[in-house]
Amino acid sequence: MSMTLSDRILDTLPVAVICVGKDGVIQQANPMAESILCQSHALLINTNLSKLTAEDSPIVDLVQRASRDGGTVYARNIVLSGPFISPTNIDATAALSANDDIITISLSPAAYQADHESKSQSAAMAEVARILGHEVKNPLAGIVGAAQLLARQARDDQMSMLTLIKEEGARIGRLVDRFAAFETFFRPRPSMTNIHQVLDRIMEMSSASFAEKIKLTFRFDPSLPDVYVDPDHIHEACLNLVKNAAEAIPKGKEKGHIHISTRYRAGVTLRHSKGEKPSRSGAIEIAIKDNGPGVPKAVADQIFTPFFSTKKSGAGIGLTVVSEIISAHSGFVELENSTSGACFKLLLPISIPKT
Repeated sequence: MSMTLSDRILDTLPVAVICVGKDGVIQQANPMAESILCQSHALLINTNLSKLTAEDSPIVDLVQRASRDGGTVYARNIVLSGPFISPTNIDATAALSANDDIITISLSPAAYQADHESKSQSAAMAEVARILGHEVKNPLAGIVGAAQLLARQARDDQMSMLTLIKEEGARIGRLVDRFAAFETFFRPRPSMTNIHQVLDRIMEMSSASFAEKIKLTFRFDPSLPDVYVDPDHIHEACLNLVKNAAEAIPKGKEKGHIHISTRYRAGVTLRHSKGEKPSRSGAIEIAIKDNGPGVPKAVADQIFTPFFSTKKSGAGIGLTVVSEIISAHSGFVELENSTSGACFKLLLPISIPKT
C-alpha cells in the first residue's frame, strides 16, 4: 500500500507519535513509536494501548482526559512501562482531533534527563562563583552601606529606591553565599511564597533600571494560592526573562512593551519530586511576553544550552539558569515564538510542603 504524504511526514518526526481512537485502539504509529513501545508497526495497529502499558499507566489516563475534556493535555516526567517496555521517564502530550474521533499522542525523553547531564556544567559554574564570591561581596557591602547612610537623610520620595537597593543587595548576597557553598540552582530552599510579591518587586526594579524606557504591564490572577518555591531562585528566573525581554526589543523602538501575567493552567501533569505520584491539580503559569522580533527559528531549540547566546556580548547563562531553576522546582519552561515577539511561560506545580 502506498504511503500518503501525512504518513511520510509522520515517519520523519523525531518524536514518537501514536494515533488512537477514543476506545484506545491504535490506528497509526511512526517508527519512533515502534522503538519506544518495543513493538513492530504490524503488532501495534489495532491493539489497545492499555495492553502495551502497565495497568495504571499515566499514558492511558492522559488519553482518557484528552477524550473527556478535549483540547491538549500534558504530562511531564512520567514513567512509561509495560510487558515489553523497560521503565523509562518521558514527557507526553495528547490532543483530541477537531472532529473528536482521534487522539494524537506524542512521547519524548523527559526533559529532566538532559538537565541532569548539564549539572556537571552547573557545578563548574558554582566553583567559579566560590572563587569570585569574595570579590563580589566586598563592593556589594559598600553599596548597601551607602544606601543605609543615604536613607538617614533621604526625602520620603527617595526612600523606596533606597529600600530597593538594600533589599536587592541582600538578595544578591544570599545567592553569592549559596554559590560559594557549591549550592547551585538545582538545590532550592522552598517556602510558601506569594508569587505576585516577587513579580511586583521585579517590575519595580526593572522599571527603575534596564526597562526604564519600556512599557511594563501586568495581569495577575489574584485567586492563585501561595506556591512552595525558593523565592530567591524564582526571582532570579523571572528577572532573567524580563531582562532578556528588554534586551530583545530593538533600541530606539517606539512603544517597547513587556507584559507579565499569571494564571491557573489546567491539563498539566507535573511530578513534584522523585517518588511522588504526578499531580492532576494543574499548574501555576507565569508568562513574560515582549514585542521584539522573536527568537530566530534557526536557534530556538538551542537557547537553553549553557553558554549559547545570540547576543554579541552575551554569556549564554541566563536562560540556562532559568531552565535549571524551574526544573529543580519540578516545573518546565515553554516558548511561544513569533516574529512579533517571544513569550516564555514558566509552569510550576501547585504543591503543599511536606510536614
